[in-house]
Amino acid sequence: MKFIPVKGTRDFYPEAMRMRNWIADAWRSASLRNGFEEYDSPIFEYLDLFTAKSGDEIASQLFNLTDRGGRNLAIRPEITPSLARMVNAKINALPRPIKWFSIPRLCRAERPQKGRLREFFQWNVDIIGPQDELADAECVLTAVDAMRELGLTSNDVQVCYS
Repeated sequence: MKFIPVKGTRDFYPEAMRMRNWIADAWRSASLRNGFEEYDSPIFEYLDLFTAKSGDEIASQLFNLTDRGGRNLAIRPEITPSLARMVNAKINALPRPIKWFSIPRLCRAERPQKGRLREFFQWNVDIIGPQDELADAECVLTAVDAMRELGLTSNDVQVCYS
């Protein structure tokens, strides 16, 4: 019997792992340099956390299961609901603005396509508190900082903000 990776996932052999780490290290360095703190959350959450945000139809777009205790769980398809849960749990104890970043592994039960697998990594940079354009601009600046660290220039990337 020949075993292969599940469709929509991939193996990271050492050469690919070096590249993945190089990119993630640039994301992490740029985030820290710009005053963001790293966080993470469990790979699975209660299914209700995702349906509360996106409706019941989201359940068909993610991997969900019922655990031995009968609880409905889902492998996280995004980290924003987990971020909201974590901030809400300590809302009065967290200094403002909240500047957090994460580089989570995520999974979606969608049909794999070119450039869009079922399992992927995503860099999230969030500022919670201020309701102005400066917070958005700070996130964009952090992304530009990471691109520069990766060796990209204005010949490679343009930022359009409107």
